[in-house]
Amino acid sequence: MVQQSSSQKVIARGAGSNALSFVIRFAARAGFLYVGARLYGATSYGVFTMASAMVELAVPVASLGLKRMIFPWLEEETATGKLATHVLLDALLLAMIAGVAVSLVMIGGVLLLPQGALSDALRLAIVLLAPSVLGQITGDIALAATRWTHKMRYEVIGRGLVEPYALTGVALAAWHFGLQNTGMLIGYWAGSIALAAFSVWSARHCLGSLHVRRWRPSPAALLRRARALIPASGSDFLTTLAQRIDLYLVGFLLGDAPAGVYGVLRQLRTPILQVRQAFDGILTPLTARTMRSDGDVVTGEATAAATRVVLTLQLGVVLLMAATGDLLLGLFGVRQPGAYTALLAMVLAETVNGAFGVSELILYYRRPALALQVNFVLIAIAALAIPLLTPAYGIVGATIAMLVAALFAAGLRRHWLVGLGVRPPLLHASVPIVAASIAVLIGLQGATVLPLSWPETLRDAAPALIALALYALFVAVWRKVRPGVLSLNRYRIS
Repeated sequence: MVQQSSSQKVIARGAGSNALSFVIRFAARAGFLYVGARLYGATSYGVFTMASAMVELAVPVASLGLKRMIFPWLEEETATGKLATHVLLDALLLAMIAGVAVSLVMIGGVLLLPQGALSDALRLAIVLLAPSVLGQITGDIALAATRWTHKMRYEVIGRGLVEPYALTGVALAAWHFGLQNTGMLIGYWAGSIALAAFSVWSARHCLGSLHVRRWRPSPAALLRRARALIPASGSDFLTTLAQRIDLYLVGFLLGDAPAGVYGVLRQLRTPILQVRQAFDGILTPLTARTMRSDGDVVTGEATAAATRVVLTLQLGVVLLMAATGDLLLGLFGVRQPGAYTALLAMVLAETVNGAFGVSELILYYRRPALALQVNFVLIAIAALAIPLLTPAYGIVGATIAMLVAALFAAGLRRHWLVGLGVRPPLLHASVPIVAASIAVLIGLQGATVLPLSWPETLRDAAPALIALALYALFVAVWRKVRPGVLSLNRYRIS
């Protein structure tokens, strides 16, 4: 009972801290979104979005998957008496070597592309941003080490305050001084450098003194570790590619300006993504610990409960997004036909990926090759469907393609988990889906009786607002009827 209570408290505290981080970060990103989309314009914002997405694609390769794999590394090495700070230094050394190599490959690859493959502005932007990979991987790995100690506030401050506000502030100042072509790129560099410095300081504060003079990295041991990390790095790369392939294809098929509009939609769906990420920071190390202590079946029960929790929260945010989507699009200057439909399809795809992707942590640790294949399938479906749909349907076609890919990947993950003995009931997460669907139908019907004298904006948002209220009521009744259905007490914290 003590273990159960402790698990709930640790996860709630970690998820709550992360959620606070994401609220703060989304506020900063909303500010940057306004600066980028409204001040710099759709084309410039599209160039920045594509260039920064290329950097983000390179980060998992350069970091060798250590954003997640540093947890089992820390568990193994500290059990033999090695200092946690020296494990961190080993990890950072490996990542720095890989980061330099990846940056050079990015720059060389972009310069070798033929004229017309991408705009000159995008080519220059990628070259200028490529070395910022080093700052991003330092932040990822060092902040992951702080999460190993169950202290989430450093992630909150680093990702929620230091990085995004440095990015926004410098980009705004650059625009003020007339640097319209490179201002956002300078801002990205400022955010990456600030994040790297803060994250190293945070890791030292959590893990203790670095004891650099006593640090003796073993080249042979690091080489073995690097080889062992290749599957995890590949899986992370494909995960990142699967998350952004729609943006890359929209940019290359439709151009910089449509990529800018699509980038705005991707930022607006951020609250859905952040529901999952709020739990990811604490569930990732706890999943590794639970698997090591209790095995795959118990871990599968824990991740199934986490799926229900994440899905329940995400569907509430989906209903809220449905109510406010038009207002948000107008605020950031998006008036393109079909943008609202594209936004809804995008948030539904992210909901499926987020909630039903929690169990992929088991594949990630136990069978990384299978986790890699899930993402490969996602990429293949998107690569086939988006070029077919975007010529006729534009950005709406791209978002529908990603929703289809997400549904297929969810079924594939379940199939492979069954092979590991992880068999949660097929409909274990059906209640929030059914509740949200019924709430939407009632909301649509109820909105038809509203007086015509009400403001048009309120009448447009009424169906989603009614649905959201009913959905909250359904979830409350569900928890009352089935106590513990949203409990996360199967995770082991020590």
